[in-house]
Amino acid sequence: MSLNTALSNTGPKRRGSPIPIILILLVLGAGGYFGWKAFSGYQADKRRRQEEIRAENERIRAKNEMILKSGVKPKTNAVVQVEEDEPKFDLPPEPPKKTEAEILREEETLRTNVWAQIEAARKTGDAKPLPAFAGIQFGKPLVPGATLDQVSSKIVKWGTALREEAGDSVAARGVAFAVYGPKLAKPFMSLGTSPLVWVTPKERRPYRIEFSRPLAPKDDKHDPETTNLVANLKAKFNVEPFAPRPSVPGRAGCEYVFPIGTSTVTVGEYDGVLRFSVEREDVRDEARAETEALRQEKSQVSADGALLDSKRYPNGGFDRAKYRGMQPFREGTPPAFCGVVFGSQPAETATVVVPQKGPKGFFLDYGMAKCPPFRGFAYGRADIDPVRGGVYAVHLTSEGGTEGQDDKDYFEAVKASLSAHYKVKPIEKPGEGAFPNLIYQVGDVTILFGPDPRGGFRLFARNEVLTALAHTEPAANTRKR
Repeated sequence: MSLNTALSNTGPKRRGSPIPIILILLVLGAGGYFGWKAFSGYQADKRRRQEEIRAENERIRAKNEMILKSGVKPKTNAVVQVEEDEPKFDLPPEPPKKTEAEILREEETLRTNVWAQIEAARKTGDAKPLPAFAGIQFGKPLVPGATLDQVSSKIVKWGTALREEAGDSVAARGVAFAVYGPKLAKPFMSLGTSPLVWVTPKERRPYRIEFSRPLAPKDDKHDPETTNLVANLKAKFNVEPFAPRPSVPGRAGCEYVFPIGTSTVTVGEYDGVLRFSVEREDVRDEARAETEALRQEKSQVSADGALLDSKRYPNGGFDRAKYRGMQPFREGTPPAFCGVVFGSQPAETATVVVPQKGPKGFFLDYGMAKCPPFRGFAYGRADIDPVRGGVYAVHLTSEGGTEGQDDKDYFEAVKASLSAHYKVKPIEKPGEGAFPNLIYQVGDVTILFGPDPRGGFRLFARNEVLTALAHTEPAANTRKR
């Protein structure tokens, strides 16, 4: 035996049998075959059900279209449910909703177009305007000869004399005042007994009468009284109204207009208020003209005030050294009048006149002095203290009406400027002819305006303190009131 021969007590290795593996593979194959067959059957059933549903829906849609064409209301059909992955019918898209801005633009366009139709109807119609309403006559002073405060206990509000229209401004339309008119014995429908009366700003003549109250809306957001008012007006005037903003359920606000000649009767709902108004277009235009005239007067009054307070006349300033020890003037005392400063010294070029009778002084010539005159009072004289030389009084004269004004208009214009500027009610004293003398007391200054006996008008201003000093010896100077 060879020494390299290995000894072992184990037998030779055997290989496993392949039969179990083959059996397992046969089982898996059979399972996959029958599973695939069952899945294919499910898909076929599903497709069959989907086809049946499509056919049923198509039948229902065709039947409904035939019924709609015949005019008979279709019966409600049960809705056929489809699987989530099945497409539904293609319905027509809903129209896009309008934005609020688009709705407002359309309404404004409609309003503009309808108002153009109203103005055209007013020109072509032959109806006469309403002369009065609620016992108030249009165009005649609410209370003849009364001031605005006397017309009513208070001004309720102020506003424009023309309609609010695009591009307009308050300056273009004009401003007027509203006051409560006389109370009615019975309420006007449900709108109360106190009409609001819009009057012209100068002569207090009514041009618009209105009633209003808070809205009492129903479910559709419109007040039933709006419908009642429109129906009554249609019957009264026998015409259809124009609707710059018609009543739309679910949307607040509306407006109906009846043009009756130069009268405009309006019913509308505005910002929570039901308002009924009667307005005379022609008198409203007169209100605008009055407003413009009043505005010009106020502008002139403002300019006149600057001239009344002016210190530009070329004479010296107030020499306080010459009035040492004098007590101060009362509060509100004007320091100057029409360019001349009280207590000032004459200019070096002025010729001082000492008459045999009357006060010492010098003549005033506004043209030569290049100082703008007040309301044509371009000439006069200044009275000066014989010892101190200071001005204590100013006398001016005017020829009267100029630039198309007659003497009456001129007198009223000067009076208006003096009263508005000094804010003092004048005392009236008899004057020459048809005009009185008006006396204003402003602090320590007395101002007189009235007719001049020689013709035209005179304007006089005197500082009472300086006048008293001018007639008192310097050693005995005391303040006299």
